[in-house]
Amino acid sequence: MKKGIHPQMQWISYVTQSGRLMHVMMTKIHQAGKVYHFRARKQMAESIGQVAKFKRRYGQVEEEKENEAK
Repeated sequence: MKKGIHPQMQWISYVTQSGRLMHVMMTKIHQAGKVYHFRARKQMAESIGQVAKFKRRYGQVEEEKENEAK
């Protein structure tokens, strides 16, 4: 293997919720409390758009408007 192209592996020890001590090898240490929500927001927007598209396609929006007018 070539030297210098692979990430350096480090032994990490952490305690699980059940209180068990785990030793694992990791290449990158993530900061505690740093959460990335970008992917979840994008998926939520896509699913809302898909629901609206479904309602437009099958006429559920028109039925709701007719009921409100009465």
